[in-house]
Amino acid sequence: MEKFTPQNAAILLIDHQDMTVSWIKSLPKEVVIANVRMLARLGAELNIPHLVTSTMEDNIGTNIQDIQATAPTAYAQRIKRGGTLNCFLDENFRAAVKALGRKNLIMAGLTTDICLYHSAVGANEEGYTVQVVADACGSMSALADQLTYDRLRQAGVVITGGNQVLTELYQDFGTEAGQQAMQINLQEIVSKLNG
Repeated sequence: MEKFTPQNAAILLIDHQDMTVSWIKSLPKEVVIANVRMLARLGAELNIPHLVTSTMEDNIGTNIQDIQATAPTAYAQRIKRGGTLNCFLDENFRAAVKALGRKNLIMAGLTTDICLYHSAVGANEEGYTVQVVADACGSMSALADQLTYDRLRQAGVVITGGNQVLTELYQDFGTEAGQQAMQINLQEIVSKLNG
């Protein structure tokens, strides 16, 4: 697999919405939100192409305030889906991802076993290389996450964590971009470890 870099990867945040966050039981919600904030900030502040999507907003609510605050442009331009579980079945979403111009996708979504799963498989079937950031996802049980990740691995999707994907993108914290990435990590993840 080609190494993911800021020049060849894009970030997709799928259905981190008011109601879906309340369904997370597989991980502490604070961990998921912290990693979502980190991914959103990497996209917005370090100019990695990124996309936000939501589903059935009238029923589930819009994307969480953390995304609105950290990636305001992506939130304003979010793809509102009508209920497709595989985002790639939505023409607007598929076109928006294609317009990002990247074949390597960093994906996170809620819930792991429903929209994230089907969308990651859909991306894979469309020819994208996918890394799923597991600690920016969640489902109703740890077992659901485990089974989903087993199936995704079988489909050729790489399962990773927020810190791991950040340090794959920025392998030198001595550069200006590396310093920015490190600060985002310190603010969103490390500073909350003892909280």
